[in-house]
Amino acid sequence: MTLRIDEAAKRATNLQHRLWNGERALKALTWLKQPDLIKHADLRIVSQWGSSNDGNKAALEYLNIELAKAMEKIVTDATRQAQRDMDNYLGRQAEHD
Repeated sequence: MTLRIDEAAKRATNLQHRLWNGERALKALTWLKQPDLIKHADLRIVSQWGSSNDGNKAALEYLNIELAKAMEKIVTDATRQAQRDMDNYLGRQAEHD
């Protein structure tokens, strides 16, 4: 099958996007699977507004308390999604030697 140049360009762009998304998922998965991630990463919510405003600072404290309670489930769900994305984007690639 011979491709037209415009068809080949479209397929190449789609392939680049799949590879970029697959690499992104792979990097995320590698980071998420670090031993003791929750203990050492100090994952928390921060605000672009900063914490100079007392109301914002207090709200961030409450949010981070609740986030800490749910962090294990969040990391598990994010890891599962990154694995699915990696499989989807990179698992569909044909093997060429």
